[in-house]
This record gives sequence, structure tokens and C-alpha cells, in this order.
Amino acid sequence: MEIKEERTGIELKFYNLCQKVAEEQNLKLYDVEYLPGSGELRVYIMDEKTGSAVLNDCVKVDRAFDSYLEEDWVPETLTLQVSSPGLFRKLNTLEHFEAAIGKEVKLQLGKQLGQLFAGAPKKIAGEKKIICLLEAVTVDNLSLKYKEFVFELPFQEVKKANLETNIRG
Repeated sequence: MEIKEERTGIELKFYNLCQKVAEEQNLKLYDVEYLPGSGELRVYIMDEKTGSAVLNDCVKVDRAFDSYLEEDWVPETLTLQVSSPGLFRKLNTLEHFEAAIGKEVKLQLGKQLGQLFAGAPKKIAGEKKIICLLEAVTVDNLSLKYKEFVFELPFQEVKKANLETNIRG
């Protein structure tokens, strides 16, 4: 399952290259975004032990790309950005969602929650954006909890998802 479309063409080549470079630096590739219009390649990496990346990790990966950027298929005007996935990281793959089990997630839906579930609480029934606890994940569904309201949401109803972090303490 991926919320975003499958990678093809040059985006798939970049993904494979980024995965190789991250692994060579003993880091994990979290995600890749290639924006062909601006020539930007955004690479999100993390140390599996910490679930994040520090500045030195990003610099190490950035420098490791130098020898690969000379390949014929890589656009000359490429702008490379290497960073941690961040506190409010995007959730795009089944693996991303599995790592977020037990945490709050912010979901943007294609329809109002009340259109999907007749029993949705009034407070959130009209919402397309909700913050709730991710309790479990299957290949097809998310098991979610909003206060006492527990529901199964098919992945196809999710347009965008992020980890929600309470940084207020």
C-alpha cells in the first residue's frame, strides 16, 4: 500500500539510487520526492536506532551523492536536499504507518468523516481533516480511535497522512 502513486521512470531510478547511498552510509532511506519542474530531489533519511537524522548524517549522505551525480540520466540542474523526515513526517507507505502504530496521526480524507461513518461523533462528522490514534494497520485499512469512537478506515479514503506530535509537552 502506498498513498502516493507508484514510482516509475526517473523517480524510480532516484529512489533506488537514494536507497543505495543511504545504506552505504549505514542509514535508512525514509522517503524521496523528485520535483521535475524545479529539478529538486528531496531525500529523507534516518538512523533506525533514533528514528531521525542529525546534521552530520545529512552532510554525509549529501557528500556520498557526489560520485553518482555524474551519471548520464541525472539532470545537470538537479538540486539535492537531504534531511530528516521530521517530527510531522509524511506517512506514505505501509511501513510508515506500521511505525506509527500507537501514535496520533493527522489524516486528510477525500470525504467528510460523517459520509464514511454514520456513527461518527458530531464534533468530527463534518471534518475532512482529523487527528486520531492509529491502533493497527492492515494492507487495506487503518484501525483508528477518536476519543471513544473506534473505526476502520480504508486506505483509499486517505488523501494525505502525517505523524502528529504533541510538542507542547
